Amino acid sequence: MTKEIRKWADEAMYTAEPLSSAFGEPVRPHVTLVSMTDQPLRVMAAASELYQGGVYSDPLNITKEQAIKWLDGFMASKISAPLEFITLHFLIEGVTRAFTHQLVRQRTAVFVQESMRFAVKENAIAEVAYPPSLDGKPDDHAWRVTWDNAVAHVARAYNQLVDSGMPAEDARGLLPTNITTRIHYHTDLRNMVNMAGMRLCSQAQAEWKQVFAEIIHAIISYGPQAERWQQVQIANLFRPICYQTGSCGFNGPADRWCVIRDRVNAHSAAGDPPGTWRDIDPREPLHHAAARRPQ
Repeated sequence: MTKEIRKWADEAMYTAEPLSSAFGEPVRPHVTLVSMTDQPLRVMAAASELYQGGVYSDPLNITKEQAIKWLDGFMASKISAPLEFITLHFLIEGVTRAFTHQLVRQRTAVFVQESMRFAVKENAIAEVAYPPSLDGKPDDHAWRVTWDNAVAHVARAYNQLVDSGMPAEDARGLLPTNITTRIHYHTDLRNMVNMAGMRLCSQAQAEWKQVFAEIIHAIISYGPQAERWQQVQIANLFRPICYQTGSCGFNGPADRWCVIRDRVNAHSAAGDPPGTWRDIDPREPLHHAAARRPQ
């Protein structure tokens, strides 16, 4: 866009920072942990000690053993408020608008998202993510051809409208739900664990699994190496709801089929804790087709 067109349309418009790879690879989710509570498990344990009369004003006086004891205890209890003392701030990039529409439903978090009212997606043709159904499909596959042609047509029309003076907030209505974006996400550990239970379940869309893989990598790579035992413990908390509670949380008539539900329900009825579920691979509900009944 020329400076004249940008100002004529809306002086607040600017060119969005590209998300696509310089090597032409498809856009994929990427997560950066911007900041996290320092000494997170020690901070959590320092607050928790007050339940038993312990008073700690310096988290560094909390031992590793104390911190892990309290974390394990909260995983076996309904009392988990001290997990809210641990906060995390992520920058999530290369995710679809479909994903962020779901992410922002978490009422206990703070979000700042790239605004398509003002950020012009000049490279939209390369920044519409493929769905799992197209993964591995050759360029000449019928689905891939239809998808690529539609995206190219919409991207050209969007650019033509913006370049001719239409404000981006109007032209954006053409862009697909799978246009990729970036968002800052700030939350606390308690609510993030709860969200993981829902979004790592087979019921959730596949993109959530990709994002949580990136989140886990970002967490365990954060901070001084000597203290990363805390990040590893935290990353281990992100599991499907059935692995958190020992039972399936989606048995309603509106819930989709699940590849492991029958086995989970059988173990739940028998009182078997998740650690004993030898006939279930924890990765099964993470597959993109885990909620699609075999034909």
